[in-house]
Amino acid sequence: MKNEAFSVIKCDDSWSFNDLTRQQTNYASHGYHKYPAKFIPQIVRRLLNDYSEAGDTVLDCFGGCGTTLVESKLNGRNSIVLDVNEAALLITKAKKEAIDPYKLGKENEIIVTKLNQIKIKKDYYLMAHPRLKYWFKKKEYNQLAEIYKIINRVDNSKIKRFYQCCFSNILKNCSIWYSKSIKPMKDPYKKIANPVQSFLLHLKFMTKQNMEYYELLKRLNNKPSSEVLERDARNTGLESNSVDLIVTSPPYATSYEYADLHQLTLLWFGFTNDMMKTKRKFIGTSVNSNMNKLTDSQLANKIVRSLKNRDKHLAGQINNYYIDMHDTFREMYRVLRPGRMTCIIIGDTQYKNVRIKNMEVSKELLESAGFKIKKIIKRKLSSKIFTPYRDKDGKFTDSNHGKKRKIYQYEYIIVARK
Repeated sequence: MKNEAFSVIKCDDSWSFNDLTRQQTNYASHGYHKYPAKFIPQIVRRLLNDYSEAGDTVLDCFGGCGTTLVESKLNGRNSIVLDVNEAALLITKAKKEAIDPYKLGKENEIIVTKLNQIKIKKDYYLMAHPRLKYWFKKKEYNQLAEIYKIINRVDNSKIKRFYQCCFSNILKNCSIWYSKSIKPMKDPYKKIANPVQSFLLHLKFMTKQNMEYYELLKRLNNKPSSEVLERDARNTGLESNSVDLIVTSPPYATSYEYADLHQLTLLWFGFTNDMMKTKRKFIGTSVNSNMNKLTDSQLANKIVRSLKNRDKHLAGQINNYYIDMHDTFREMYRVLRPGRMTCIIIGDTQYKNVRIKNMEVSKELLESAGFKIKKIIKRKLSSKIFTPYRDKDGKFTDSNHGKKRKIYQYEYIIVARK
């Protein structure tokens, strides 16, 4: 497909899934935890049906909250999920396991009784990480600390992780994080949710979803394997020619700082005490800026040059993102079996009035890595959780902003063969 044809790619409504309700996209364990910009399971399911068979091994090297893993499991595929984000790994490990409903029910009875008897006997807030003090008020923090202590005394590791996922999901509602923003934004006037009530409400929901997940998996004739690994997409440590299909959605250039978005979980669970150090692990982070080398993509280099005179640091960040993605695509090519497919779900964005053509650059970098592009699907966004407005400088804003502009109306699925 020639570059000039990209602008006339027609939207394929069959891939937009506009008629789906939130309940339909959050079935089984998919709805355990809120997660920014996650793709809906129906996309993964269709790609699995189109490009793999039962018993195949599916890789998601930007695993996020585990959508690919859960769908692979439900559709009889083995799966490997990688991520450097420990918050994402926690969520994925919780979503991976379908717990015996009877065992979970008995443990729930115990934890509910303990939660309803909570009395604050210690001021945990005094020793809290400064960043957690920034986000939490003393009353809610101390209640959360008591809940956290009760969870960590649970013996069954799978059920403990189930509760940890539930706990992680309620942190934002129990903080002064602005409810209508995914990006970190303080709301000093927010009506803060009661931690115990929030936990019990979400626990009830997760318990119901676990039952559905458990019953769905019982119907499978085979029991597919699934691995959740803390690995860098650029250096997976997997054997060459070892996976049958790759389905993944890389981070978008200039988009989300996942370390920032998950800072409450990362800090609370002790995954980090240094957010800047943690950010450096992520592809596409604003912390990393590199103008020392360029990629094999002419379009990527053109975008970087366009940004260089406006914002040199940003130009270096975007350039570093493309270098990292190039390394990632080479690694994906190495681990994929010959003749098999890679499916990249990605969208464009814009910054400082420069269009960041992530899809077109990804196509060029995939080809440079050795892939042959077989198909590009354009789909209208309908079910992603994201903030669709930016201000004139490209920063996320809300629908009331006077000079807002809407972004992320479409995304693309690039299907490439090794």
